Amino acid sequence: MSLLKNFIKKIKNIKVLRSKMIMILAAISAALFSFVMIISIKIYREYDVELLKNQIENGYSVSLLDENENIIGVYINKEEQWHIKSPYKIPENLKLSVLTFEDKNFDKHNGIDFLALMRAIKNNFLGKKKSGASTITMQVAKIISPKQRNYSNKFREMITSIKLENNMTKEEILSLYLNNAPYGGNIVGYGTASELYFRKKPEKLTWAEAALLAVLPNSPGLINVERNSEALIEKRNNLLKRLHEKKYMDDTQYRLSVNEPIPKTRYPFKNLAPHLGRRLSRGNPDKIFHTTIDGPFQERIEKVVKDYADFTAIEGISNISLLIIENETNNVKVYVGSQDFLDFDKNGQVDGIIAKRSPGSILKPFLYALSIDQGLVAPQSKVPDVPLYFSNFSPQNASKRYSGMVEMRQALISSLNIPFVHLLQEYGDDKFFYFLKDAVEFNEDNPDQYGLSLILGTKEMSPEEVGILYSGLANYGRFKKLNYLQNDSNEEATGKKLISSGASYLTLQTIKNLSRPGITDYYRWRNPISWKTGTSYGRRDAWACGVTPEYTVVVWVGNFTGASNNNLSGVVSAGRLLFNVFNEISIKNNNFDRPEDLYTIKVDKLTGYRNEFPQVETQDILYPRSAKPLKLSPYYKRIFVNDVDEEIDSRSPDFINRKEKIVINYPLEVINYLIRENMDVSSIYDENLVSKRTIKIIYPTNNLSILLPKDFDGENNVIVKIANIRNQDVYWYLDNEFLGKDKEYQKEIKIPNGERVITIMSETGEIERVRFNIQRTQ
Repeated sequence: MSLLKNFIKKIKNIKVLRSKMIMILAAISAALFSFVMIISIKIYREYDVELLKNQIENGYSVSLLDENENIIGVYINKEEQWHIKSPYKIPENLKLSVLTFEDKNFDKHNGIDFLALMRAIKNNFLGKKKSGASTITMQVAKIISPKQRNYSNKFREMITSIKLENNMTKEEILSLYLNNAPYGGNIVGYGTASELYFRKKPEKLTWAEAALLAVLPNSPGLINVERNSEALIEKRNNLLKRLHEKKYMDDTQYRLSVNEPIPKTRYPFKNLAPHLGRRLSRGNPDKIFHTTIDGPFQERIEKVVKDYADFTAIEGISNISLLIIENETNNVKVYVGSQDFLDFDKNGQVDGIIAKRSPGSILKPFLYALSIDQGLVAPQSKVPDVPLYFSNFSPQNASKRYSGMVEMRQALISSLNIPFVHLLQEYGDDKFFYFLKDAVEFNEDNPDQYGLSLILGTKEMSPEEVGILYSGLANYGRFKKLNYLQNDSNEEATGKKLISSGASYLTLQTIKNLSRPGITDYYRWRNPISWKTGTSYGRRDAWACGVTPEYTVVVWVGNFTGASNNNLSGVVSAGRLLFNVFNEISIKNNNFDRPEDLYTIKVDKLTGYRNEFPQVETQDILYPRSAKPLKLSPYYKRIFVNDVDEEIDSRSPDFINRKEKIVINYPLEVINYLIRENMDVSSIYDENLVSKRTIKIIYPTNNLSILLPKDFDGENNVIVKIANIRNQDVYWYLDNEFLGKDKEYQKEIKIPNGERVITIMSETGEIERVRFNIQRTQ
């Protein structure tokens, strides 16, 4: 009996102990569960999905796409990886391949495939083939925060996966995985792998190529396609078999796919327009730039430029920059910053497109057009072309030759400096400066530092700014910024209408007649191009700009160091390359359409201005309706003559029987120059006209301030120049002090500081004087 009681007592003790154990285990489980939950919540909260996505975004390589979304440039990232973010939708064959191989339940689970997880635990416990049971979402978690492989980090990946699933769509998760999966060496992302292994966009992948990209990230031992090809083919073909069994592909597709070879090597990325890529990405967090560049066109022109640079190098000219603009859209189609980005010896990494250089005569067509709109000249209007003084500024034509009087259109074709400085003085150098500022929007705001030399290239400009100007001229006077990105070109931007359509057209027609370098001049009628060249002072920069209705081409040739070179000229150095480039352009229409803004007006036939005298012979010319009325000719004069055609005035007894006569009256300095050059002036000058002035002080001009450096004796002389068309004796006076008599065209005079007056008097009593001021530097 006692034994039974003891047995029962022991059983009761065991039950009590068991209950206690159960309670302890429950408490431990609860505590463990609570701990796990706390850790899980902590892990869940510590992951900011958007921040992590941004971190991944920062790791992508910068990539440049052309106008057809083809890659034209990729730049290695900070980890020295080729890692582009594919901008394309994941192709269906790649998606099915990846899901079949990596995560068949991807669309069903919430980040963790518990069945696969239990199967992996069982296999690992039984010592069978080990597997990680990682879903695609878990692999994304691992990519986001890579850590050593262990159970603790596996747990963190699982919690992170749940958060990713709660904050992202399945499509976003799959895209994140494929864009960041490793594909061998320093190749990361399916877009990168597709380009480097197959030279194609992902959307054009075959089933065999898609299957290969699906198995590569999961096979670290086989990840290099250049090795282990047999093992890779076997792995790929096993996947293709599963895809075939799932009816994703038909029998023919399967048979062709398993026989398709794998790539034997990797291809390099193209590196087109590298200066533009660097420019766009500098300070910009974006990783993909959808440019306006025409990829194949860019590639052809880069080769043309590089070949041409080999030729100019022989002449000691190192650098070239070139821009091609589509006029209708202002989209930049070709961007060549230098002759070769990798030419380190010749500063090839300098981006010449944004470098400011002296434009030489490149700006003359715009003053020409603006002056037409202002009513100052028409293309047929004649202007002086003789050595002139404009205050202290004494420009010269580049050829050192002068025509006396020249039509404005010929002055532009021949790029004569004197007529354009004279025209700028009349138009206003400050007005022209602010036109340039309005058109290209530079920050500078001080026209006084340039004065009349502005038209000769003292205001430095970049090829980009010059491109804006010439594409604006091609767009009939409407100026807009250039577009480098496709989304920029979609903006509705009408630009600024700064020149009339009529004046733009007349200017384009004028510069179409420029002579071309070499034998290309013989064929210009077949391929009409409006173009202009410029050579900077000291031969440091050579420019050529050409426009058709479709395209604007800007060429700069020189040395980025600023070194001068006697071989450098706009016509030859830059012009030859310009026409080499136009030979590469398929142009549909070379002729600009005549705008409705033009109508016919009458001008006098001799000087090309509006005429007020009915007896003067006229001609019809085209002129813009929207322009100010063309000014009256400044070169005609009304006089009175007697019966024998001698000029008379009111003092003559024959004045009562006077007859009116209209005569040409060109500036005295023009007549003076022509006479000194022994040129025939009989048709434009009658020495019997008593009212005609015969002497004039050309320099100094009235009210001029002259700043002189001190000479060795503390003084310095001023050279006074005069016109003396009848070669008379001239009497010279300084502040009423007689200096002497002679027939010279210039006299060197020692003039003290202060306000002074020079007076000259001809032997016929004609008097001319100027007042000016002398200052000497200390």
